[in-house]
Amino acid sequence: MAELEVFEKLPLGGMNIREIPKILDAEAPAICREMLARQVAALKPCGVSLPADHVVLMLGGSNGILRAVAIQLLFGEKVPVYAVHYDRRMMIGSYHVDAIKELAAQRGVDTQWFNTDATDPKAIDEVIAELKKRYKVVHLINGIAAGATKRYKEHGSINVRDLDVEYNKVLQYPDFSKLENIRKFGLVEVPLADDADIERTNKFMGTSTTIWAEPLAAAGLLVKGTSIVAFADYDFEKDDPVYGMGPLAGAKILQRESMNQVREKLGARAVRLCYPAMDTTAIGAIPGGLLMFAVSTQVLAEKGKFKNLMALAAETMEIFKPGYADAELRTDADFQSILAEMHKREDELTPENIREKLALLPTIDLP
Repeated sequence: MAELEVFEKLPLGGMNIREIPKILDAEAPAICREMLARQVAALKPCGVSLPADHVVLMLGGSNGILRAVAIQLLFGEKVPVYAVHYDRRMMIGSYHVDAIKELAAQRGVDTQWFNTDATDPKAIDEVIAELKKRYKVVHLINGIAAGATKRYKEHGSINVRDLDVEYNKVLQYPDFSKLENIRKFGLVEVPLADDADIERTNKFMGTSTTIWAEPLAAAGLLVKGTSIVAFADYDFEKDDPVYGMGPLAGAKILQRESMNQVREKLGARAVRLCYPAMDTTAIGAIPGGLLMFAVSTQVLAEKGKFKNLMALAAETMEIFKPGYADAELRTDADFQSILAEMHKREDELTPENIREKLALLPTIDLP
């Protein structure tokens, strides 16, 4: 294969950072309302029926898969949702939250959203105090995505294949609605993580479940044998040059260990939510992530097995159904089954054939 050009992977596909607040203020409120209305209109209840004194608490939820889970719970199942997100007004998440709160108020479903650092002990105390005013049982889902997309120093730096894709200027996800939005197929450098990167990633994505589960249990809200504690996981390949060899992997392993502690020490029903690669803002920041998503989606679409965020959220409802006792929920089975084919397709790509090889992406309902 001909040598590929090395390009810089820019945040949000290289959007003009200075223009983002203006764009969001002018366009985001209406677009977020319209998107939510469309998604809610297509919802089908999944049969979740929790007692009136139960609530689902999310760490994250303003965007990506947990936003979809929140929508399904609130508007498909009429289950109250509280969430702790951390968004500046230059990110789309806070506008999604505004739309969700507005519609929930109209529909009479209880929801509260706290825009604060989910690892701040003071914030944890404040949220738990609010929860205790109305609820007796909390189910916790951790979907924090705030890690260093780098490699451990012992593995050395590397260039990996990836796509340069234009982002939706308002919704801030990689936009595959037109093939011309795929601007380049080339190589991006994966930098090395320092100690601060590792510490921060472990704090937000590795130990953040435990720092909530323990005080919830102390407050009597995490109920033995009843409460569910789950986290959004990605079952990465061990030889993945980015995800498998850097702080993201280390943090996921810490989260998996924390599930055992929650189960054994606190008696909660601990569940790994295993998701496939998804079209989110977060995946665009991972070197190689957009290529993995695009090629796997093409293969899954050819087989009629692709599932978007709302479909994955509906499958997530299984953990709330009576009798669910598994330690993991696999919504990624189809994705895992095509990994060998995905890698084969990646090896066949060139800058000249990239759009032809990903021709189905504009026909799919994303994200």
